[in-house]
Amino acid sequence: MPAEIVEKLGGFKGQLVHSSAMDELTGSSPDGKNAVEGKRILLIGDSYSGEDLALQCIKLGAERIFVTTRSASGSASYVGSWPEDRVEILKFSNVSGVKDDGTGKTLVFDSLNEKYPVPDVEDISIIICCTGYIPNLHMLEEKLQPWKESEDCGEWCMEDVGENTNTWRMKENSLTPILGHVEPSTELESNTDYVVENSYRRLLISNPNMMFIYEVTHYPLLEIDVIAWLCLAYITGERAIPTKTQMLEENARELLESMQDYEVRYYIDENFKEAVDKIPEDHWINDTTSVEFTNSLIEWNSYVLRVLAGYMRDAIYPLNFGDMDGLNKTGVKLLHMIANEEKGRYLLKNCDEDTKQWKTFRDIDPSPFSSLVTGMGSVPLKGKWLEIDNDGNPDLSK
Repeated sequence: MPAEIVEKLGGFKGQLVHSSAMDELTGSSPDGKNAVEGKRILLIGDSYSGEDLALQCIKLGAERIFVTTRSASGSASYVGSWPEDRVEILKFSNVSGVKDDGTGKTLVFDSLNEKYPVPDVEDISIIICCTGYIPNLHMLEEKLQPWKESEDCGEWCMEDVGENTNTWRMKENSLTPILGHVEPSTELESNTDYVVENSYRRLLISNPNMMFIYEVTHYPLLEIDVIAWLCLAYITGERAIPTKTQMLEENARELLESMQDYEVRYYIDENFKEAVDKIPEDHWINDTTSVEFTNSLIEWNSYVLRVLAGYMRDAIYPLNFGDMDGLNKTGVKLLHMIANEEKGRYLLKNCDEDTKQWKTFRDIDPSPFSSLVTGMGSVPLKGKWLEIDNDGNPDLSK
């Protein structure tokens, strides 16, 4: 668990666990196996584990679940509705401590966005850290790390990659009608999730004998497997290790390509971030149920898959999505499945009130989903997700 969170919650009198250690919770149900029934629970983190545990807690009878999230960009923050309306997302918030009210169970928060004030939350019995698995390389000297931990991180500008700040243009995309042309900042961040200044495709540029296996995409198990294959290809010589000059040139090319993806550009170009932040609240980008938003999911997910496709190609991986320049048929198939899965989550908001009492993203139509390898289609659940047991059979006690 993050040390800073543990320190802030030193006075908490309930149970505090990481999402990977749920079996450490002590039970309170008659059989001693259900620790969450009737409890008010705080989940720290809104990504996949937070979303999954929120649903599991509903299924096990938790009274109410609160999810605190700093960026409100994880999957849980985009769920259109939760069964029985038992989940509350505390957007743009950070748990800051335990209120001194004598209970040890009232939590206070820092609000990170003035538009979203965060009240104290009382009577929390369990806190679950759904904080993911951020790569920890602190045991290495900074010169051996793939990214700089200090604030002295590198910057670049269009001229560094053979472009002109004044004449460069972003390709038209779904935000072009509202943003028009946004001139790049003269100082752009050198580190993204996908391009890191000290390394190239998990090779340390200064010493390519140092290789790194970690994940940054929304497809962690696939990505880690691909990266393991890539490192193996370097080690066995199946893939030649590029020269330092080649790695720097390729990083520059990929940084330039990342400026064409508006989600990545938002984090590396201050001018673009300011422009996006000024988009009116009533614009479709802020409405996950709008036709424009759901149609844009293909565009939004394409860049990340193309990055992964480039790794697959270099790794000589048995599954091929295409390359950085474009996805092949398999890559496009996955892209559409990802968009359908995300749509199923967002559009829960449009369900009628009776359906909202039970429906989850797992209950959506399975017909758009099939194996990338065998083509075998997904099968529907044997009942409502809330009403099936761990083996997938209807729970007759429900």
